[in-house]
Amino acid sequence: MSKSLFLAALGAGAMIALSVGTAPAAAQAQPRPDTEFCAKKRAQDPGGICSPKGEYVTPEKVYLPDGTVKNRNTGD
Repeated sequence: MSKSLFLAALGAGAMIALSVGTAPAAAQAQPRPDTEFCAKKRAQDPGGICSPKGEYVTPEKVYLPDGTVKNRNTGD
């Protein structure tokens, strides 16, 4: 195999590896909104995340912006 053909194959392989390696990370990198509501709830009950719907979700509870609190284990 000639040197230029080898380098072309190596470059193509590197480009494929880079595109495959970064695609899952880009698909998962969805920004979570951090609203004022979520910041207040995080101060009261740390350890949760702000959902894309603007709800503050902890392992035990879901805090809705309208003031409703649902227990995650019962769905109430």
